[in-house]
Amino acid sequence: MKNLATVQPRVAVCLAAFNGMDWLPAQLDSILSQSGVSVTILVSVDRSNDGTEAWIDSRAREEARLVVLPHGEQFGGAARNFFRLLRDVNFADFDYVSFADQDDLWPSDKLQRAHETLQKTGADGYSSNVTAFWADGRRVRIEKSQPQQQWDFLFEAAGP
Repeated sequence: MKNLATVQPRVAVCLAAFNGMDWLPAQLDSILSQSGVSVTILVSVDRSNDGTEAWIDSRAREEARLVVLPHGEQFGGAARNFFRLLRDVNFADFDYVSFADQDDLWPSDKLQRAHETLQKTGADGYSSNVTAFWADGRRVRIEKSQPQQQWDFLFEAAGP
């Protein structure tokens, strides 16, 4: 019998990419380094011209937790690319689904904290605070953890 206390939650991370070579190497490393969870990254690449498809295919051959959907489609925006992931991926083997923009860098405990918060609160969804950063070293923390108001679902960005 499996000791359920030692089973890590299985998280499907949906990643929509487009001309992402400036960010993808560091971003994938940050997601693959998550602690306390079992991560699989599902990638959909919008037709790119910077080598993203070839690079992601090569990385997937080295990393079993990286699953790349077939290339060739042109989505024209992140929303349609994410919808493609939701349409084409079977999430039956996962406990959670998470979304990642191609330029995200995640703290190593991001998904573990999300899991713990969802377990503790019984919430159906989770959105984290983010730190925006620029090449010149500027950083700004964007608070997303404030209590939700009646019409936030209409006016707040889907964001983090």
